[in-house]
Amino acid sequence: MSVTPRHGKSASIWIDSTAGTLINFSSGVRSMTLPRSMDTPEVTTFGDNDRNYIVGLRGAELSFDGVFSSTHAEVLDGIFGDATSTSYSFEFSPDGSTAAGRHLLKGELVPASLEYGASFDDAVSMSVSWTVTGSITSTNH
Repeated sequence: MSVTPRHGKSASIWIDSTAGTLINFSSGVRSMTLPRSMDTPEVTTFGDNDRNYIVGLRGAELSFDGVFSSTHAEVLDGIFGDATSTSYSFEFSPDGSTAAGRHLLKGELVPASLEYGASFDDAVSMSVSWTVTGSITSTNH
């Protein structure tokens, strides 16, 4: 199987606003990650010579950081100030959202942390992390 390398510059991230509208956060974002994990409970018992494990629960987190934008901050501040919503939809395409055959990950997020930063000799920054709740759908579009 041949691998076709793709540049990360076309990555995209869309997240629901408090109004339930998907908002494109891609402009201004410098890096994104979506690490996924799987619990592996140990089931080794007396008499076993090797450790044994079973497949457990999946988990994931989404984070991104980049240049501060007051437009994005307005949406993020609304999300992090919303005590009524249980989750927000997301769409993450690590290799671009417009071309056919690109990878698309979808799911629901719960806000975890939001940070704004400023330094006298650098651009104002933002950093956001989320906990994925439920499953992630992985497709090519």
